[in-house]
Amino acid sequence: MTLGRLLRAASRGTVKAALYLAGLVAAVLLTIVVVFAVQARVRLPDLQPWHRIALAEEFRADRPGAPKTFAEYLALEERLFAELRRRVFDDPKVADRAPTGRYNPAAVPGRLALGTRYNRSYELVHSQPRGAVLLMHGLTDSPYSVRALAEIFHARGYYVLALRMPGHGTVPAGLLDTEWTDWYAAVELAARHAAARAPGKPFYAGGYSTGAPLAALLAVRGLEDPTLPRPTRLFLVSAAIGVSEFAALANIASALSFLPGFEKAKWLDVLPEYDPYKYNSFTVNAGNQVFQLTRALHRELAAAAAKETLDRMPRVTAFQSVVDSTVNAAEVIRGFMLRLPGPGNELVAFDVNGSDSWAGLVAPGPREAYAQLRDARALPFRLLTVANRAPDSSEMAISTREAGSTEWRSEPLGLAWPPSVFSVGHVALPFTLDDPVYGLTPAPAGALTWTIGDLAARGESGALAVPLGMFARLRSNPFFAVIRARVEAALDADERRCAPRSRSSASTSPPRRGARSPA
Repeated sequence: MTLGRLLRAASRGTVKAALYLAGLVAAVLLTIVVVFAVQARVRLPDLQPWHRIALAEEFRADRPGAPKTFAEYLALEERLFAELRRRVFDDPKVADRAPTGRYNPAAVPGRLALGTRYNRSYELVHSQPRGAVLLMHGLTDSPYSVRALAEIFHARGYYVLALRMPGHGTVPAGLLDTEWTDWYAAVELAARHAAARAPGKPFYAGGYSTGAPLAALLAVRGLEDPTLPRPTRLFLVSAAIGVSEFAALANIASALSFLPGFEKAKWLDVLPEYDPYKYNSFTVNAGNQVFQLTRALHRELAAAAAKETLDRMPRVTAFQSVVDSTVNAAEVIRGFMLRLPGPGNELVAFDVNGSDSWAGLVAPGPREAYAQLRDARALPFRLLTVANRAPDSSEMAISTREAGSTEWRSEPLGLAWPPSVFSVGHVALPFTLDDPVYGLTPAPAGALTWTIGDLAARGESGALAVPLGMFARLRSNPFFAVIRARVEAALDADERRCAPRSRSSASTSPPRRGARSPA
């Protein structure tokens, strides 16, 4: 056989193998799509109007006539909530009738959801601000989730803007077709608006969960785009820097959702909506958009590293629970913190309850993760850990290791684990223990008292319309004082660092308010 025939035969064999492999992949994907669609139809309860209604006044970055300024964004948001009231709350055929329903206009959750400012973008102002702060909430959340952080900055004399991300604060169906580029476009509008409220003064950006990569992306793009305000520092809480690729696979698996009877394939969870400031139901698209956002952030970080511009990134103060069932906690270090050159960055890690009373019950994974963090080589950022002072004690200590060092120094916090609490976690970190909605020991809130964080549900599995784990998961942070103290310490350090530049305006800045917290 000639060489030409051999090559042609090999080529035909390669084509056949490629076609076979492509067919196999297609068959596997089709099977996944069908199985996912069928199980969603069988497993999930019936969709309610708030799982279907598409609100016409929601922000879309690529829509003709989309807002070009934050003032226009707020005007659109006002029309959005008027539409929400008209199409959901005021329509007796649509409104929820459950006494605990978020979409029941007579229920406390419904009155909180529509009657307070926390599902919308809101501002905390000063006549002569010390600086400006932009805060972004997490996926399915609302600006309520950054409320405690906003109050820390405002007490220090800063103007604060808590941004509502498109698709949030209204109905869960808002996350069926929103894209991460819509969120980011809103972030840019809000950043320009916030920075302009305190020209020439420090500008900070912060984010909880999905809000964290949005804040980081703003900072990275600001390295090349001089029209973007450059943050002095980023404050990141439970950062969604690393997300499972299952989110992208689930998006493929929802491909049959356009067929009648299979629209549930657009959803991972369909649950009763009783939380006034967070959706309980979860769309497939929402998870996929966070995955796409984190991929975009990693691409731009890599591009900035190749251009050797990362040394101009703002300093970062990050807070992360060692155990986090929502995001990949290790990726905050591996995929972000270790990429940042220069001094001044800081990570605060919250360990699980390491007292002897939980020794045989805590899974090995969290303990191994904490041990790896504690024993890691010298890191380019300051590392602080919040953990038990000793195995025979529930009292807490904070241990500090400076950048480039392996030496630890430890001091007591004056705080302890509450009874029956074995860890903090993703959703708990940004909320105070006395938060009126999510707190473990909620403060009284008057006639509109609605507490979720202190619920102690007991009963048989399957008796409730929601998983029992939703009530077992801690919703507030017993050690929020550490976050308050580290935010204030970072502001102190930045003010000292920028003192020569801002001394002329310091005399007109409002006085600091609020007592310093431990740590």
